[in-house]
Amino acid sequence: MSLRISLGGDIPHYLGAIGLLNALSEKKVTEREDLEIHCSGFSCIPLILWTYQRNNSYSILSTMWGEASKFFKGISKPSLPDIGKDILLLYKMQKKVDLESSRQKLSEFVEKWIPNVEIEEHDKIKIHAFNLDKKQNEILYGNAREVLIHALPYPIDFAPVDGYISSSWVVGIPEGDGIIYIDWYVPFEPRRATDFLLMATFARTSSLIKRVTEKAKATVSIRLSGSAFTDFRYVSNRFYLAGKELIEKCL
Repeated sequence: MSLRISLGGDIPHYLGAIGLLNALSEKKVTEREDLEIHCSGFSCIPLILWTYQRNNSYSILSTMWGEASKFFKGISKPSLPDIGKDILLLYKMQKKVDLESSRQKLSEFVEKWIPNVEIEEHDKIKIHAFNLDKKQNEILYGNAREVLIHALPYPIDFAPVDGYISSSWVVGIPEGDGIIYIDWYVPFEPRRATDFLLMATFARTSSLIKRVTEKAKATVSIRLSGSAFTDFRYVSNRFYLAGKELIEKCL
């Protein structure tokens, strides 16, 4: 019987998902031939590094953490009211994210941290991205760097790359037998038109996440608050503990 584990990936804190992979490795779950780990957005970064640079993946991610919080600044401190303010500011400035400069920025970040390797269909990691032109979620294969710059873009800070954006910001989480995600949505009192738009968008995504988690055999959610959002060691340990809990529920 196959085992499909799925992760969210809408915020940079999913870099801590390396903890989940360590938990799976301890129980030799990663050695299963029938294992698939499905990711979207930021959770794909630790999966790629763990798969191709396992021995130093934690060190790389720990170093990356500080840079990622500055580079992905729009969601480094996830808060719906703050995101709403950013959207309003962009609207007032009538500022559009330039397609080419957006792609170039992502490429520079990815080339700095991600190995130049090929992701093939038989690999255990499955990277999801949303195709805006076809209006569908897709699993991407090919060069890891190219795949990632199509899977990472999210509204506010980055434009779509070749019509692709992070599926985390559209469909939430891929379906799976076991699901782990960071539950950071906290409803707030909308005051502006952009707030109502944002609330409607996240209500839709939350509904999709609920549907997926209800179908899963096991779901573990991670809650973060305060200084926990800035501590890589703490976040990765939360994923480690979530991984152990998921194993107990699924196996």
